[in-house]
Amino acid sequence: MPLRRALTLALLIEAALAAAAAAAALALMGPPAPPAGPVLALAGGLAGGLVGALALGGRLATAVRRPLRKIAAAAWPGAEGRLRPVPLAEASFAEGRETIAAFNVMAAHLDRTIDTLAQGKNTLESVLAHMSDALLILDARGVLTLINPAAERIFGVAAPLVAGHRLIEVLRHFELDALIREAERERAPVARELVVHRPQHRVLRVQASPVRGRRGEFLGTVVVAQDITDLRRTDLVRQEFVANVSHELRTPLAALRTLAEALLDGAAGDREVGPRFLNQIVAEVDRLTLLVNDLLDLSAIESGRAKMEMAPVPLGEMAEDVAAKFRPVADRRRIALRLEPPAGPLLAWGDRERLAQAVANLVDNAVKYTPDGGTVTVSVEGRGDLVAVAVADTGIGIAPEHLPRIFERFYRVDRSRSRALGGTGLGLSIVKHIATSHGGRVEVESTEGRGSRFTLLLPRVPDGIPERG
Repeated sequence: MPLRRALTLALLIEAALAAAAAAAALALMGPPAPPAGPVLALAGGLAGGLVGALALGGRLATAVRRPLRKIAAAAWPGAEGRLRPVPLAEASFAEGRETIAAFNVMAAHLDRTIDTLAQGKNTLESVLAHMSDALLILDARGVLTLINPAAERIFGVAAPLVAGHRLIEVLRHFELDALIREAERERAPVARELVVHRPQHRVLRVQASPVRGRRGEFLGTVVVAQDITDLRRTDLVRQEFVANVSHELRTPLAALRTLAEALLDGAAGDREVGPRFLNQIVAEVDRLTLLVNDLLDLSAIESGRAKMEMAPVPLGEMAEDVAAKFRPVADRRRIALRLEPPAGPLLAWGDRERLAQAVANLVDNAVKYTPDGGTVTVSVEGRGDLVAVAVADTGIGIAPEHLPRIFERFYRVDRSRSRALGGTGLGLSIVKHIATSHGGRVEVESTEGRGSRFTLLLPRVPDGIPERG
């Protein structure tokens, strides 16, 4: 039944009761005394009508309250994002059912909206957590409201401790603060390279962008900092490489020019000086050739253009071939070149020519930097899933401060001694790149004045795979 009809019926009953009550009052106040029977009947009808009106009013109140209570009971959990629909059967009137239906539509729409917002929030949190750039969000007063994990790592701070504080109070970086103030003042993005020294030295590309509201009001600033330390370090290495190559080429070229001019000036006719100068020219050309070949090898290996013929390589046999190549040089200087072969066959997966080149570079360095009468030992052993080729010497050793950089291109511990011995400064760099291109690595242990030990670690071929014939 519609609520309007029920209310109309209740009003009619109330009106009838009022009329009956009025008639009874007139009858009681009239001059002739009314008979007792009609009065009692009228009073009974009045009481019955009153009880019926109260019962109908109670039913109406219950019918109106029930759907409202159900809606309220469903709405309270909705404040926590847990909306649930209300059954239509809870309403006795059409208006109540319409109200419940409208509430259910609203609840379904809010559920979809909450799900969409939750998904967007989770996506944003995932992006902020995994982005490599530092992100800082400041409000209009310059107070930090958000800082992502990358910013915590780069600036060495913890989000719970710095949120709610001004950026200058937290980082104490005045150049960064000046950059943000400029963006706020100009109301335009400002970008600049900055250097931070805590918790470690980093070069950052920082951009501060002001945020505007719908009416153009200033809401805050978004700061994004990209760590370009490795990029700048790469640029520096490239510049140093070009400078080193130029220097390494300039030295033999200058010597060649000097020797050629001396020969042109008449030294060619001198039976003693002429042949000596020609031998020096040949030596300088050989040095240039070695340098160019090392540069080409290093470039090919680094770029991945070097052709690798991968196959099982018997390291014991390969080490023996390399040792035989350097034994005449070692014998002339009374250096004991020892070979400690493995107990059984050890196969590495790689390019035999490249691996032999890496081991040869290590043995060559060991022989060069070991005084006459010293010892160089080449050993091969298995280490679990790896095989190790170690070259140990009793040479001059390397100071601890040089160890982190000895695999850099053109890095020399003693430049004058290295050039005198004919080194290009690229040998160890080539060894490192050959090792990494095979999925391995190279390690070094050294004590200044007592010798060094370089170990080439390579993936081991599982037993049962035959070597290539």
